[in-house]
Amino acid sequence: MDENIAFEEIIKNTDRLPTVPGVALKLLDAVRRDEPDLNEITKLISSDPSISAEILRCINSPYYSLQTKVTSVNHAVSMLGIKTVKNLALSFSLVKNFHEEEPVNFAYESFWKDSLIGAVSARSLAEGINPDLAEDAFFIGLLHNVGILTLVRCLPKQYSLVIKEMQTSGCSYHEAEDQVFGFNHMAVGKHLIQFWGLPELFYVPIGFHHQPDNLTVDSPEIEMLTRILHLSALFIDLFNDTEKCLALGLIELHAKKYEFDDKFNIDEIGKKLHEHTRQIFPLFEISVKDNDDYSELIDSARKEIINLSGDLMNKVVQQQREIQKLREQIIRDAMTPLVNYQYFHELLEQELYRSRRYQFPLSIIIADIDDLKTINDAVGHQAGDYVIKSAANCIRKELRQSDHVARYGGDRFGLILPETPLTGGLRVAERLKKAINALKCGHENKALTFTLSFGVATLLPDQDASKDEFIQMAEKALSSAKANGKNQFCAVKN
Repeated sequence: MDENIAFEEIIKNTDRLPTVPGVALKLLDAVRRDEPDLNEITKLISSDPSISAEILRCINSPYYSLQTKVTSVNHAVSMLGIKTVKNLALSFSLVKNFHEEEPVNFAYESFWKDSLIGAVSARSLAEGINPDLAEDAFFIGLLHNVGILTLVRCLPKQYSLVIKEMQTSGCSYHEAEDQVFGFNHMAVGKHLIQFWGLPELFYVPIGFHHQPDNLTVDSPEIEMLTRILHLSALFIDLFNDTEKCLALGLIELHAKKYEFDDKFNIDEIGKKLHEHTRQIFPLFEISVKDNDDYSELIDSARKEIINLSGDLMNKVVQQQREIQKLREQIIRDAMTPLVNYQYFHELLEQELYRSRRYQFPLSIIIADIDDLKTINDAVGHQAGDYVIKSAANCIRKELRQSDHVARYGGDRFGLILPETPLTGGLRVAERLKKAINALKCGHENKALTFTLSFGVATLLPDQDASKDEFIQMAEKALSSAKANGKNQFCAVKN
């Protein structure tokens, strides 16, 4: 799936996409030029007294351990360089903007606490791996999960399903988001950072920080930052998960895989986190708790892991992959590549909510293979199964990225067409009818031809009908198509 397209389709009817504050917007415009004007950038930062004050507080804090006090933005630039000051300005500006638009019913402080742990650990990791990337690592570490906040803001009710999925299955944010939305906060964060105009060096690592092996960009710096961000995300897991031994083992496993294991010491990172988070949390209005001793947490986890061999850790990682496969099997039909009946109903609930909230029409189609029993009786049930699979593949190929198709049961399929009026639903049914009729397939040297009948139903956002009533409308239309001679499509509008 093209995640950017999917995300744009989700949010294009909402005004809740976070925007860049004025100073940050001008700053981004200034640094994007081929030859940035350092004086202009310094003046822009200095023009916002609150941001300037936050930068000076941060630079003069023990976090930077400067020997002399920095008294102005000009002085800060001369001491630490424009990259550090620019990234701090963007950090404070963007975080402040999110504070002002705090999502409802969301653990906001906990989120930013984790984000700052990610920022500090990313910077500490980069200092050992490639010091030139340290300040960029801090910035993207701070914003690596910004896609979560965006989804919470744009789709609060649906995101509650993500939280429920995490609680019931024990999966991560991005795994639960994939189940509910078909894409995750990495894709959203990448889209948002790119939308803001930040460079590829920032938005690509954010888009792959949980799955760096999927990275396709040919850039050593981007690859390194993505891997650093992945490890920093694992540090967040280490301090949040109950299975701290496993989290620490994963950090060590991936550090060795990335050939970073001789670049930093995990226990030293823990000590830095304990010290630096206490210095920087207050600057971002995050409270410090006495029991947040990250060095002790790592020490405790190491005592547990001491008896675990590398082979056993590899087995644990493989077990995690198997668990993910099992989660996928829960929503997938056993015969076809489609989602199953149960997940179809969950998706339809979500799309009905979106339709009413964002005021767009929603269409569904119930499709049924005509006379499959005749094929089973004449050629055999294996041929009938082959027909079902062929129909499933054909339907899936003809739909948009944002559409959903499920095996509804037996020889029946359920299709959900977001943002589609009745005329659009009828066009889809006609296109599918032609595609099935043109399909040439064979099984065990026997040519197979078959047709489908389609029932189309549409709800407008102001129409009050339940999910079950909506499905009944489509099934009624399907019955009419069957009664009209099959290989037909009919529609019912509420």
